[in-house]
Amino acid sequence: MNRYPLIKSFIYEFLKNAKSIQTITKNKTNKIVEISDRGILVETESSRKKYENREASTPYQLVKHEEIDSAFEKIIAAKRISVNDLKESGDRSSFLIALFRQMPFVDVLETEQELVIKQFTTLDLPSQLNTSLQIIVDQIEEKEKILQSPFFQMVYEMLKVMKNYDMKKKRETLLEVMDLTVTSSTSGTAITESVANRKLSDTLSWLKHFGFIDNELNVVETRYPRFWWVNQGKSYKEEMEGGFLWAPKTDKRGISRSHHTDLLKARKGDIVFAYSRGSIHHICVVTEEARFMQKPRALSNHDWDNEGILLKVQYYSLEKPIEKTEIPLEWRHEEKGPFDKDGDVKMGYFFPVEKAFVDKLFHKFSDRLPEEIKKAILLNKMEEDKMPIIRNASECVNHIFHYLRSKGLYYKDEDVKNFYLSLKTKPFVILSGIFGTGKTKMVRLFAESLGATTENHQFQLIPVRPDWSDGSDLIGYVDIKGEFIKGPLTEILMEANEPENRNKPYFVLLDEMNLARVEHYFSDLLSIMETRKKKNGEIVSDPIIDRPETGRLILPDNVYIIGTVNMDETTHPFSKKVLDRANTIEYNEVRLDYFDFLQDTAEVRPIESSNDWLRGRFLTLKDAYPGNEKLIHEVTAWLVEINRILEEIQAQIAYRVRDEICFYMIYNEEAQLLEKQVAFDYQIMQKILPRIAGSDQATIEALKKLFVFCTNHEWNEDNKLQGIIEEARFPKSAKKIARMIHKNYSEGFTSFWL
Repeated sequence: MNRYPLIKSFIYEFLKNAKSIQTITKNKTNKIVEISDRGILVETESSRKKYENREASTPYQLVKHEEIDSAFEKIIAAKRISVNDLKESGDRSSFLIALFRQMPFVDVLETEQELVIKQFTTLDLPSQLNTSLQIIVDQIEEKEKILQSPFFQMVYEMLKVMKNYDMKKKRETLLEVMDLTVTSSTSGTAITESVANRKLSDTLSWLKHFGFIDNELNVVETRYPRFWWVNQGKSYKEEMEGGFLWAPKTDKRGISRSHHTDLLKARKGDIVFAYSRGSIHHICVVTEEARFMQKPRALSNHDWDNEGILLKVQYYSLEKPIEKTEIPLEWRHEEKGPFDKDGDVKMGYFFPVEKAFVDKLFHKFSDRLPEEIKKAILLNKMEEDKMPIIRNASECVNHIFHYLRSKGLYYKDEDVKNFYLSLKTKPFVILSGIFGTGKTKMVRLFAESLGATTENHQFQLIPVRPDWSDGSDLIGYVDIKGEFIKGPLTEILMEANEPENRNKPYFVLLDEMNLARVEHYFSDLLSIMETRKKKNGEIVSDPIIDRPETGRLILPDNVYIIGTVNMDETTHPFSKKVLDRANTIEYNEVRLDYFDFLQDTAEVRPIESSNDWLRGRFLTLKDAYPGNEKLIHEVTAWLVEINRILEEIQAQIAYRVRDEICFYMIYNEEAQLLEKQVAFDYQIMQKILPRIAGSDQATIEALKKLFVFCTNHEWNEDNKLQGIIEEARFPKSAKKIARMIHKNYSEGFTSFWL
């Protein structure tokens, strides 16, 4: 009976991606030639020699599927396996042991010929990710510890192998592994399915939060190698012969040292400069990522603690060692990793090295470097010049989120997804909020992350002035000489309408949009938006302007207009005509003690994105209906309930708003960005609540009924509202409604614009 079919499938998925497997004790290479119906064709040095000496008909040997399956059943049944358990496989037993050693859910015992299934209790598993203000600083400190945790490391390593799986299969495989490896800390029995699901979700949330994986559970990896320096003293010979680096988890006083635990940060393909006795004698390439392992037998004579971290590497010797004294003192002063303030090598084991330092070494000593290392460093240079590749909407949003974060801007992952979906639904979005929350900067960096900048004319910031009374300041006007003076919007529309630019996104930011009355200077554009139609597969509109100086300019589907607004005594309110045509997003959350971006120094570069990831497809519900019938009916049912409440105060929505909410929900479901209720919660906030304002009792009663709709609880001041809101199906909207009601109590009037 096969209790773990997905784990068995995982082993073969690993083999598909593996080019070779190293045996444990002798570090011999087993080259994976082919996976056939009969089994795995493996070539070794000895099988190749036998073939060349005509002692065998092929240069490889066959490891049958039955042998792998049998070994799998044995390790599952006994939770351990050794070479002696695989005697029937003969000389193939070393390969089988080496194969199972590669599995992230397996540990190697001190004998190095016996493997055990990793064992965890629920105490070893992470708790729920908490992003509250009180513990955010603690979480920053936890980031560096994430992949030092054996359970996190196991999940992370499995996700790396499952890159071709869909999200559902990834989760199901991880749940099987949890069933195999995790027991309850209280009863000692297997954990329940609900606990496993909850703990897996917690684990994945932590990995997403710190940028180790994206929203589709793909591992976020550096596209080119990083560089390290290892100081090898008395262990140099043993480590080189064994093809590894090893450090104890703690020193003799039980303290964890970063120059030991940093082995866990090295990734496959990274380059390590091996230094001992005053010179760099070898350069290594990381072949496998580090894992927790007891002190190798080769180091048994050394008096370090037995518990440690092992990193497998391939050593390459230099034509001539690079003496420390040959490295200019100025370079050593600049490189803080392995060198102290005097330019001497630090006491310690494993240190990161800056790329600038490596570039200097490469140019000065390239004639001494092994060819393999030269190629790796040159590949690094080539990869640096490449842009990240975006394959789907989820990856696009993930890239934007990490780009904003790398620039020191705090917005929640959900907020970035919502802004993206809002632009895709309709290319007109209003951003509101208190002064200083970074609304303008967010839009600029959002555009910049996709390659749209002021320099390439794909981003245009237009400050709105209080004296604007018509569209001439945006579009242009004829001066007293009879010459047409183009407005800033016309300039960007001329670029965006060019055939060669139609697949590039263009962003127009109307800063402090409501300093003037929006209905006065923006009304023509609002009307043009409603003329959009499909023609030859593209969304086009009636012309905004048609003059000899500009040509016929429409509002194409690659132009996105965003307005930032503040509400005070110097600004103007919005009419329903404007609100109906936009998603109104409110940013009022301030996290003064959010310091995570200060710890995250990884550079995220912009991409040159096409408009494919932002362009919407739907103009009418008829366009969207095929294939989305169930979702449209479900969303419409919610909206019918809301409209019954809004009818009492003449604030009900009509077809345009219904359609656009449905478009938003469809785009979200297609990209799997937000949970359905989270997405609809945003739409209540952005399309329903901004319409409500008043001082009469009917308005307050409508808000109370909307509170019931969002929470399934009657409004009552005596209730514990905070707890009700936190458990609500639409908590953002419930919280906003509660504030609007309280505003009426304190000021005698309420509106969305608090």
